[in-house]
Amino acid sequence: MQITTTTFLLLHNRNALNYHANRLNHVRNGIGSCYFTSHHRGEWKVIQARTPIHSLSIILLLLLLCTPALGDTKIYWHFTFKAFLDKTDPAPAEWAWVTMVETPRAEAFPDQASTAQRYGGNLSGTVFAMVRGAAWRSQYSYTQKKNCKGRPAEMEVFWEESWSDKVYAGGQLTPPYQTTTRSGETYIAEDEFRFGFTTRPILRENGRWFDPKGRASVFVGPIHTEGSTAEDIRGRFKVQGVNYIDPLKHYRRCGKAWVKQYKSAFRKFEVSNLLDSMSSDNEIFGQVPYGPRDEKNIAYFVVRSTSREHPNWRRQEM
Repeated sequence: MQITTTTFLLLHNRNALNYHANRLNHVRNGIGSCYFTSHHRGEWKVIQARTPIHSLSIILLLLLLCTPALGDTKIYWHFTFKAFLDKTDPAPAEWAWVTMVETPRAEAFPDQASTAQRYGGNLSGTVFAMVRGAAWRSQYSYTQKKNCKGRPAEMEVFWEESWSDKVYAGGQLTPPYQTTTRSGETYIAEDEFRFGFTTRPILRENGRWFDPKGRASVFVGPIHTEGSTAEDIRGRFKVQGVNYIDPLKHYRRCGKAWVKQYKSAFRKFEVSNLLDSMSSDNEIFGQVPYGPRDEKNIAYFVVRSTSREHPNWRRQEM
């Protein structure tokens, strides 16, 4: 059997190889098994292997399949949220699903990157670009004790089930930094992230910026039918981080009826971003309190993956 010496060349930028090798080492579904290079003393080296000549076609096929993935692989963050709307009943809830993709800060802010480069520096760091988002809220009603013409009475508050595909979010990874525990132990904090729903300009997956407030928004008001109570519109309606198709919150009191704009429980993350650290197995679960007295909770589940598909997309499960 004829033996030949074959040299495998990976035509990728060395910096890109280093970046993906380091990041994908921590991400499930990585493609480490497709690496045909070795790393020694900070350099990527070409591997030479003595291979049967009839096996070259198989090896070249593997190179074609694996090499593009090294340079093109992206890292996605899939967020699932559940806001409990009633502290005594777990059924009434809001759900949200968001997928973000890691993007070098220099690509997100090319002008700043160019300025830094002119002065001999570089714009480092990673931001989240939004891939897609959706939300859902359940139907819900409750009463509050109020007075009516000087007498004890109740005010009814309710809203209908509704979906949203106008969800806007942003975030970033926090660069590793040294910190100290209460016991005095020093360590390097890694994989910390910041996420929030927002109405500020957001970065899209295609690298373009989108301003949620930069276009006209249409809100559907109350529909009055014969025999039903006419509802007044009170307060301002404006773009939020989560905007439901049905934006109405209904009120009934003292024979009067009116509506206001429904404010999502996820406004919690507009006012204060979610801050947490990704675990080594690329999944985390947690919860944060919200409400006037922090009497309710929002649970969240985050998955980091090389897959673009959200594992729980529009499914009410974590």
